[in-house]
Amino acid sequence: VASRTAQYPLVQEFTMNFNDWAIDTVSGVKKTLASTVAASTDPTESGLTAGTNLVFDAIPMPGGAVIIGGTVQVETAFNGTGTNTVTVGVSGATTAFTTNTALETTGITAFTLTGILAMRCNAGENIRLTFANGGADATTGKVRVRVEYTIDNRAQENTLV
Repeated sequence: VASRTAQYPLVQEFTMNFNDWAIDTVSGVKKTLASTVAASTDPTESGLTAGTNLVFDAIPMPGGAVIIGGTVQVETAFNGTGTNTVTVGVSGATTAFTTNTALETTGITAFTLTGILAMRCNAGENIRLTFANGGADATTGKVRVRVEYTIDNRAQENTLV
């Protein structure tokens, strides 16, 4: 049967600043993104450590999601003495979308799409961000990750004429 319906793309985004913190998905440790604990958004947070690497399942995906695009947008360049990067993927394929996108310069990096992404996200896997930085001393920086997707068997428009 020919296609007779259409759906709008869905978009989720996640924004993180240099001084935000999260609980590392793999280690369970509370880490800052790229700042010292004293410069974090909550320096009195119990157990918070200056993160030189942070793995975070930042964007939960619904079952049946098919990734059709996405970007990493560095809105404010990260400063600091170390090299700051972010890699975007899913558990088991952490470099599936991007690899080591530099955070020291503003700009937009588009996702690279492969077959494994559709399969993994169809199962409802979260989008995983892996931040790496050579030192937790940044005083500026903001990054936004956007994921565009559709959901299998979903229809919002009837295209019959």
